[in-house]
Amino acid sequence: MIGRGIPGSHAATIAIAVAALMAITACHPMLAAESPAPPGRSARLDAVSGFWGVTSYRLELSQGVALAVSCTYGGPCEKLVATSDDPAIAFVRAASFQALRPVGYAGNQQPAAAVVIVGKAPGTTMIRLRSKDGGRDVVVTVIPPPAPLATAAVAREPGSCPRRS
Repeated sequence: MIGRGIPGSHAATIAIAVAALMAITACHPMLAAESPAPPGRSARLDAVSGFWGVTSYRLELSQGVALAVSCTYGGPCEKLVATSDDPAIAFVRAASFQALRPVGYAGNQQPAAAVVIVGKAPGTTMIRLRSKDGGRDVVVTVIPPPAPLATAAVAREPGSCPRRS
């Protein structure tokens, strides 16, 4: 060893290991929410990050709400398939957007790869998205809808006016 530092063979081994780890962890598609929740309801998709980047996703969804989610990996994911571990809690269907997305650097356009996730009943389940480009898991928590507000109603006979005191 000449001077200080890591010997050449060890430095090369470390560089290869780091590159391999980055390649393994970077080979997964990214997900994005494509639709908003209705007023007073929840539809929030969050990335769960680890040391090497996004490891999975979590979704909080109100019962009865549907959320469109797109999948990209240098362009729309190819051959996207999605399944739910418990369709009674949340089910998932293939979706089609009326939008084209860029692919790579050439500027070609392709239809977006997407699914719609629907909250059916309160609880937690896993949605598994798989494509030619890799897979992602989404932990889905379906929450009950908000309780209806109590409203006070005053009954009046038709045509009568309120009394003034």
